[in-house]
Amino acid sequence: MRQYSLQLPQELEKGKRYPLLLWNDALPETLAALLSDMFVLSVVSSERTADFSPWPQPAFRADAKPFEGKADAYHRELFWEKLPELLTKYPIDAERIAYGGYSLGGLAAVYSIFRETAACAVFSLCGSFWYPGFADYCARTEIRNANCRLYLQNGRREGEGHPAPLSTAADAAERVTDILRKKGVKLRFSMDDYGHHDGKEARFRKLGEQIRAEFCGSNAC
Repeated sequence: MRQYSLQLPQELEKGKRYPLLLWNDALPETLAALLSDMFVLSVVSSERTADFSPWPQPAFRADAKPFEGKADAYHRELFWEKLPELLTKYPIDAERIAYGGYSLGGLAAVYSIFRETAACAVFSLCGSFWYPGFADYCARTEIRNANCRLYLQNGRREGEGHPAPLSTAADAAERVTDILRKKGVKLRFSMDDYGHHDGKEARFRKLGEQIRAEFCGSNAC
């Protein structure tokens, strides 16, 4: 089951169109505050390991669910049903649509550039690029959304203390970044010193500033 929540701009000016961020998982308070001048649609899935994974994989722990690989079905609903409804109902600028997420949500967002074309920018925090086969998929697959700009941020300590493939998180992020750069994708990549679940407040603040810079410049959207 998926729950969609829409944050509206604090003030809507007549005749003005606003950017839209599509965000996987609940919207962090830090992002909500920084992006109060734009539309943000957050999607909370009760089956996130299914909706945010590109193809099936077994679970890596006995107490975890397997990855069902339903990202394509999720994206069909998000981009072909929910997004057209929003564009019809609200003053959203179709040329300023972003898509992003954290962890598996970031993986799904980057995966979307091979399948969907609506987003002009994709933001991934600690994207799960260790996902088995993802780097190879990026290398062999044509990018449909070739003009999309990517903002990728991962941590050097991601994967510490975990078994493979999670232990390869930092190296996988660098490999995926190199592959996408060689394919001509416009991207910014940064590595911080955190582990996967650390420093979220600082990370979300940096992300919000990046989104505002992308869509709003130094002024309000």
